[in-house]
Order: sequence, then C-alpha cells, then structure tokens
Amino acid sequence: MWHAFDNEETYLVKLTEHITACLRQTVQDQGYAGFAVSGGKSPIPLFQRLSQADIPWEKIHITLVDERFVSPTDPDSNEYLVRRHLLVNRASKAQFTGLISHPADIAKCVKQANSQNHDIALALFGMGDDGHTASLFPDAPQLAQALDTSRPERYLQISPPEAPYERISMTLAAILKAQHLVLAIAGQHKHDIYQQASRQATPTLPVSYLIAQTGAPLNVYRHI
Repeated sequence: MWHAFDNEETYLVKLTEHITACLRQTVQDQGYAGFAVSGGKSPIPLFQRLSQADIPWEKIHITLVDERFVSPTDPDSNEYLVRRHLLVNRASKAQFTGLISHPADIAKCVKQANSQNHDIALALFGMGDDGHTASLFPDAPQLAQALDTSRPERYLQISPPEAPYERISMTLAAILKAQHLVLAIAGQHKHDIYQQASRQATPTLPVSYLIAQTGAPLNVYRHI
C-alpha cells in the first residue's frame, strides 16, 4: 500500500501511528512483538517519535535489519544510532539484540546473529540511491546468496562494492518471514527509483524483491 505525503511532519505522524498500531496489535495477539529496524540518518526523526509512543515496549524485541562491521560505540554503527535515538524514553524498556557481538571477527558475528529465532512482526526498511535495501547492494559478491529464498540463514555477510565497511544483512528469505514490511523513502529521486524497481524484480535494484513479493503486506511511506 502506498502512502504519500507532501510534508515530513504528516509523514512522521502517520508512519509512527502505523508502526505503533502494528506492534500493539501483535502484542495483543501474540504476547510479544519482534521489531527489526534499519539504520542510517534518515530514520532518526522517526526513532525519536517512536521512543515516546504508547507501546508496551517491555514486550517488544528490537533487532537490526543490517549493520556495518564497526564497533557498536562507533557513530557509524546502526546499534549506536538505535541506542541513542530509539532505546530511550518509553522505548528504553524494550529488549534489544545487536549484530556485532565479536568486533574483531565478522564470521562470529554472523553466526551469533543467526542464533536469533524470535519472530519479526514488523521490519522497517529504507532505500539507497542505488536501489539497495537492508545491505543488499547491487553487484555485491554475496547478493545472489542473500536473494536465494531457499537459504535458511537469517543473516549473511555482505561486501558492498562501493559503500564503506563490510556489512551483516538480513537475507531476503528472512525478510519475507516478517509479518509486516514498511519501506520509508523521501524525495523525488528515490520515488523515481521506486517506480523503476516496481516494474520487475531485478538484482540491479535489490529493493525490487521487497516490492515484488506477495507474502507479507508492504506499506510504502513517502514524503517529498
């Protein structure tokens, strides 16, 4: 479902309401809710609002869609971002599991990340200018593995061709097991990329696989 807004304020209000309603309903139905979030600078205003939302945070388990292979105390870390902007205020009661458990060994980090087995009620994604989502980058050597829906792993190591740092990313198979998917984008350029990706699933625009899938409801929130 497509939700377009002509200003950021309304976009943030409506997106916060959507996520809040989804998590509250899942807790009511299942007793807890898994919430996988993406990093980067774009979600900061959303995280700040969500941190104050009336959600039973003590029953929410937050994890990451993807992560850079840096220390969790590094400002480029998604965990650092989440701890600073989301796991505060009311949301400080939530459980959190990061992906960098062994800062000197990415293979051990991936193994530890794959020990997570809680269900994901809602996964929140952004999209890059190159059409990547999570850390599923075009031309990454591990992309075919990450897009293979027969693979059992929740996470894989990804080597971006151009973006800095090795990454750990949720696989497409894991993404498709989430009960609800949200894609948040901003600006005309990303709108154009989204429209292009909507035409067909292609590895040149990995976000297209998120759009093309029919397993979990996808809500796209966009503002100018």
